[in-house]
Amino acid sequence: MMKLFRKIISCVATLIILIVLLGSLVVWQSYRFWLQAPAKEASSQVITIVDGEGFGTMAIELEERGLINSKFWFTIYGRLDGSQKNIQVGEFELRPGMNYASIIDILMRSDSEEVTITIPEGYTLQQIGELVVANFDVTEAEWGVLTGMESPFETHEFVVAAQKPADVDLEGYLFPDTYRFFEDATGEQIVQKLLNTMQSRFEQNNLVPSPDMSIHEMLTLASILEREVRGSEDMAIVADLFLRRLDIGMALQADSTVNYITGRDTPSISLADRDIDSLYNTYLYPGLPPGPISNPGLESLQALINPTPNSFYYFLTTPEGEVIYAISHDDHVRNKATYLP
Repeated sequence: MMKLFRKIISCVATLIILIVLLGSLVVWQSYRFWLQAPAKEASSQVITIVDGEGFGTMAIELEERGLINSKFWFTIYGRLDGSQKNIQVGEFELRPGMNYASIIDILMRSDSEEVTITIPEGYTLQQIGELVVANFDVTEAEWGVLTGMESPFETHEFVVAAQKPADVDLEGYLFPDTYRFFEDATGEQIVQKLLNTMQSRFEQNNLVPSPDMSIHEMLTLASILEREVRGSEDMAIVADLFLRRLDIGMALQADSTVNYITGRDTPSISLADRDIDSLYNTYLYPGLPPGPISNPGLESLQALINPTPNSFYYFLTTPEGEVIYAISHDDHVRNKATYLP
């Protein structure tokens, strides 16, 4: 009798353990199916679905790229809700840590629901904001909050690593490029994408500033380069010129920083503008301004990593876009008389 009782107790205990394990599995998979969310600093990845690609093959790729935890359970989810037959062909942007329902929802959308925007190198936060407001359901006020000094992205990994001062906004931190977003993308998603892209460009291209320069200072100088000259060759020359000016305490005297204050985009500034008392006025204040004046692209950032050594201390850009260099101030004055109207 005692032996039978022990068997019953053993079976009940085993059943309880199985129920607990099954319950835990259900709870955990339910979390992955519907509740889990990516970390704020998680970088987006683009996955391409081609015509004829099976759901199982796609699940394997998602697991290999760290976008899902289990191809088995992802396939189970796809079968349970019947979505595996409705996956669309095209490119889709996903982030590690997304729940399976969100991933499936994205993969079921068609290209017709996407909006493509191109942000040129050297665009300011205001110019990017105008593009975003014109193409998405984002207000100017919302853009100002998301990219301002009290931005929720102040704690973003890249922003913290850059040592961005608290009294400047996210100017310079959003990478200019061509982006595809769903038409219902939020302002937060857009800023997140542009900020993540800047971080990934630094990592992918090994953009490590010199020991005496922070990432914020590098973004600041690159943003000035971006507004002063075009083309990788001239950027590399002017980068060396600016770095040597900084080393000897000579003012950068960049017209672009004064234009940033006035909101204008003139090739040469007036004497009155040159006397504006602002820390962004690099005629009055030696060293770098408090923060970037535009959002720099890859060429200007790379120019600071690999500047072209030269002996010039002055330059100007002609109306045709040619950059004229000078070693002495006297030569620079003569160049102004010769090349500028």
